[in-house]
Amino acid sequence: MEFQRVAFVTGASSGIGRATAQLLAQRGFRVFGTSRQPEPDASLEYTMVPLDVRSEASVRAAVQAVLDQVGRIDVVVNNAGYGQSGALEENTIAEAQAQFDTNVFGALRVIQAVVPIMRRQGSGRIISTSSVLGQVAPPFVGLYAGSKFALEGLSESLRAELRPFGIHVSLVEPGFVKSSFVDKGPTHPIAAYDTQRHVATEFNRQGLANGLDPNEVARLIVRVATAPKPGLRYRVGRSSSLLIVLKRLLPEALFDLVTRRAFQPSTPALASRKISPKAA
Repeated sequence: MEFQRVAFVTGASSGIGRATAQLLAQRGFRVFGTSRQPEPDASLEYTMVPLDVRSEASVRAAVQAVLDQVGRIDVVVNNAGYGQSGALEENTIAEAQAQFDTNVFGALRVIQAVVPIMRRQGSGRIISTSSVLGQVAPPFVGLYAGSKFALEGLSESLRAELRPFGIHVSLVEPGFVKSSFVDKGPTHPIAAYDTQRHVATEFNRQGLANGLDPNEVARLIVRVATAPKPGLRYRVGRSSSLLIVLKRLLPEALFDLVTRRAFQPSTPALASRKISPKAA
């Protein structure tokens, strides 16, 4: 029996989420995108529903709204998230909790809401937007990188748990992406870190300005969503692939030297040098 596949995409009001939802709709999926406060947009080819991934009640209400309309969910794209920057010493515990509540527990809330549905169906795809920072952690983005490391571990375990039920779990690991990605600085910055934090912030700003088109990431996500046997990890962008490969191949001391020179210049000459963005 033929049926229209249904996709559920969080963080679909802009950037990767919006591009992914649009492309899935063009590929024949019935798509439901989410954001905390969706605004009417006649240009969208998919339906927007309100969802705050920080609230279990909100997640379950959004999933139920989709079930009430179409009765199934075939693909979930966990894309909602933001970046908390700053040195770990100057990030508060509240900032750390907020970062993980959105990027890790937000994804977990969605997963726990949709897995029972997919188990009953005997099929499903869960795709989470990770990052090269899910495997490489430069300075001044420790909380964001930590949340992506956690998402990677969660997904790796989940993949093994859900395989017997015909549910595939995958991660997409882009580098910098041009988008309206939210990068929050520390509430209580410490002066001792000002110079290095400024260098890191400028590095990230240039990276976002020169990053991948969100549609490039979206095309990969759609490929994973429609692959007969999707794998666990997919990299997109040369910078993402290069850094991860270098981390696996180089001795730890040498890789540490590479990342220190790339992400944390310690002299005026290095700080002023134009650095090609290599991670996001």
